[in-house]
Amino acid sequence: MKNLIPLLIIPFATPAMANDMMIRVNVNRVCAAIVEIPYASDNFSDLEWQQFKDCVEYMRQFDGIE
Repeated sequence: MKNLIPLLIIPFATPAMANDMMIRVNVNRVCAAIVEIPYASDNFSDLEWQQFKDCVEYMRQFDGIE
């Protein structure tokens, strides 16, 4: 039983850095999918281009990218 006690504590003893997760997202690719235009293409209307730019601007505000 004494050998099992440390094994019960280990899963709950996570370092503070383990809670900081970084997820990388290609904002242009995501916004192209949202607006439903081909990624890395010039085959879209002026309205779709404006929607794409608005999406990129909105998404980047969460990361502080200018």
